[in-house]
Amino acid sequence: MTAAAADIELARRLERCEIPNEGFPHASHLKVAWVYLAETESVDAAADRMAAALRRFAASVGKSEKYHHTVTVFWMRVLAAARDAAPGADLDEILAAHPSLLDKTLPNAFYSPERFGSDAARASWIEPDLRPLPRLQTSDVRLQTSEQLT
Repeated sequence: MTAAAADIELARRLERCEIPNEGFPHASHLKVAWVYLAETESVDAAADRMAAALRRFAASVGKSEKYHHTVTVFWMRVLAAARDAAPGADLDEILAAHPSLLDKTLPNAFYSPERFGSDAARASWIEPDLRPLPRLQTSDVRLQTSEQLT
C-alpha cells in the first residue's frame, strides 16, 4: 500500500471512529487534512469535512470538549497554503520543505494565548491577532483527486 493510500484509509478509519484517541497524533491529523484537501472542491469544504470528522471522533472517545474549531481551520489553511506554493508536491515533500508544519505549537506564532484560548476560538473560526496566515492562492484550488493520490 502506498503512503497516499494509507493516508486515505486513515481518513476513512477516522470517519468511522476506529482510531484510539492515543493513536491519532498531530502528523496523522495532517495526513487526513491532506486527503480532505485533495478530495474536496475547496479549502473551506475540506475544513468543514475535517471539523465534522474531528467532532465525531472526539465524541467517540468521550472528549468532545477537546475539539477546537480555530485549531482545525488554522491547520487546514496553513497546509493548503503550503500545498498551493508547491503544485504537484506530495505531503512528504511539503513537510520536508516546511518542517514547522509538524510543530503543533505553530499556531502560537499567529495567536496570542488570550485569543487562541478563548471560548470564541474554540467554537468558531477567528482570525489571528499576531500575524496573518499565509495567503492561499485560491480557496477553490483542487490539487489532486483521490485517484491521483494512489
